[in-house]
Amino acid sequence: MSNEYYIYEKNVECPVCGNTITVYAVKQKAYVVESRDTDFCVRYKDFNPLLYDVWICQFCGYAAQKNTFSNITYKRAQFIQQHITPKWVAREFEKTIDYEKAISRFKLALISAQISKAKASEVAGLCLKIAWTYRFMGEPEKEKTFIAHALDKYLEAYDKERFPLENMDEATVTYLIGELHRRLGNFEEAVVWFSKVINSRVGSERVQKLAREQWHLVKEELKNSAS
Repeated sequence: MSNEYYIYEKNVECPVCGNTITVYAVKQKAYVVESRDTDFCVRYKDFNPLLYDVWICQFCGYAAQKNTFSNITYKRAQFIQQHITPKWVAREFEKTIDYEKAISRFKLALISAQISKAKASEVAGLCLKIAWTYRFMGEPEKEKTFIAHALDKYLEAYDKERFPLENMDEATVTYLIGELHRRLGNFEEAVVWFSKVINSRVGSERVQKLAREQWHLVKEELKNSAS
């Protein structure tokens, strides 16, 4: 079944330039979750809604995840108009998006976030989704590069921002930092962050269970690397 079965057109106002733009949104009942990876990457059956996560204004070049698209401040919008719009060529976007195109769209959103001085947590979320997209494409080295970028920004957000971060409570972010460390082979750091979750005894039952499981896994990895 083609991607067109799962999506529909939607008109939204660009918060940067004020133009009405057409974006493609995913029908909520159209996709089925198959499994979840330990860093919260969701695997879907047949169709992956991650492909349509970024909306782009074809007039001014502003790009962001659909959940944060309308939430840009006036000051941040000015940065977009000053630094992105003058170089932007107005264009229409294709309805069918594959993983290569999704990567390009996420990177446009990342540029918008960086240039407009978005919060570290927003940049972290974009980097993590780029890493997931590379995972679906079977590109492990590129995936690791963006996991490392995501980790840096989550650590910055953990120190400087108030919770929740991108709808995640402190225990969830703490766990995720541990898991990103583990995926990069930083096993001792991973143990520290997983232990924080376990010892605090806060957070959902699911996050506590994940932290305990990954703590045991990383202890095994440490034992294997020492032998």
